[in-house]
Amino acid sequence: GNTGLGPESTKRLAEAGASVVFTSRDEAKGRKALAEVNDYLTERTAGDSTFAGKARVASLDLCDLSDVKSFSDRLTSIIGKDAKIDVLMNNAGVMAIPDRIITKDGYEKTFQTNHLGHFALTSTLLPLLSPNARVVNVSSVGYQFASKNGLELDNLNGEREYGPWSSYGLSKLENILFVNELQRRASNSERWRGLTAYSLHPGAVQTDLARYLIGEEKFKDMKENGFSSWKDKVLMEGLAKFVKTVEEGASTQVYLAAAPGLGPSEAGRFFSDGKVTGVKGFATDEGKGRSLWDVSERLSGVTFDL
Repeated sequence: GNTGLGPESTKRLAEAGASVVFTSRDEAKGRKALAEVNDYLTERTAGDSTFAGKARVASLDLCDLSDVKSFSDRLTSIIGKDAKIDVLMNNAGVMAIPDRIITKDGYEKTFQTNHLGHFALTSTLLPLLSPNARVVNVSSVGYQFASKNGLELDNLNGEREYGPWSSYGLSKLENILFVNELQRRASNSERWRGLTAYSLHPGAVQTDLARYLIGEEKFKDMKENGFSSWKDKVLMEGLAKFVKTVEEGASTQVYLAAAPGLGPSEAGRFFSDGKVTGVKGFATDEGKGRSLWDVSERLSGVTFDL
C-alpha cells in the first residue's frame, strides 16, 4: 500500500538492507510514496549510494482479479525472472466502508480487498517464493467484530447482511484462517515445508482510525490545513493518547518479516506487539479454514500448487 503501514514497513526494511517492492493501485500516489521512501533512505544513510533502488513500486489493484493474476509479470520485470521472494507481506486493506460496494468482479469490496485479492495474489506469487519464504498477513483484533459463530460462509459478500464493522471483522477473521490453513498445507508439503505464515494485529494506528472516523476528505484537509475547530483538535489529541503512531504500528509486521529467531512453534500463529497472542476459538476452526480456502479458490479462479 502507498499509505500508512506499507511505506513505513518499506522504509524500515530497505534501511536494513532488504530490496523491497511495494504496490499501489494509483500510479501517481505510488510514485509519490516511493519518493518519500527514497528521501527517508537518503537522509538516514547519509546519501549512501548502495541504498539507491532498494525500494521500488509496482501497480496492483486487489479489486480487479485479472490485474492480480498478471502481477507476477510486472513484478518479474522489476526484480528479474530468476529472483526469489523471501517475504510476502499482505498489508493492503480497507476499513468500515459505510455501504456495500460491489467490485468489477462481483464481490463485496471489503471481502475482495482484505481477503480474496490477497488470497489470489499469494497463489499467483507462490512459484516465485523462496523455499523458506515468509507470508505475513496483516489482520487485526477487529476479527472479533465478526459473528460470535465465527466465519459465516453464506455471508462472505455481505449478501445476507452487511455492516461496516461486522464485514471488516469478517475479513480480518479470514486473514487469520487463511494463514492457519496455508501453514497447515505448507507443513504437509514436501516442496513448501520450509514456508512459514503469520497473521498479526498492528494496533489501532492514528492515520487509519482518523481516516475512517472523520472521513477521507476531512482527514486530508486536516493534515494540510490544520484543525478547523476545537472539536477536531479534541478528537485528534484524544485519539493520540490511545492509539499507535504509524512507526509503532508497523513494528510487528517488520519484526515478522525480518526477525532471525522465529521457530517452528511460532509458524501459523497470531502476533501482537511482537509476540504470539492467543485468539478466540472460532479463529482456529480448521473446518472453517478449509472451507474458506475451497470457496476462495473457486471465487478467485486460482489453485494453490501446494
